[in-house]
Amino acid sequence: MVQEKELPISMSGADQKWVLSALEPDQLVKAKKHHIPRRHLTKPILIVLGALRIYLLFMMAVVAYQIWISTR
Repeated sequence: MVQEKELPISMSGADQKWVLSALEPDQLVKAKKHHIPRRHLTKPILIVLGALRIYLLFMMAVVAYQIWISTR
């Protein structure tokens, strides 16, 4: 017996909301839960993210210093 692959049915946003509202809570959790694979980032993006982390740490130090100075 050969099984045919079912094509995904496209639904409008209103139809999808209607279907999700009809599900019981445990069915709703199962319908919403799906695995999202980890994205592979390129080297330039990793460099930008690293720079943003360093900037964030620097700005946290600046804010902490300003708070420390203002409470003296």
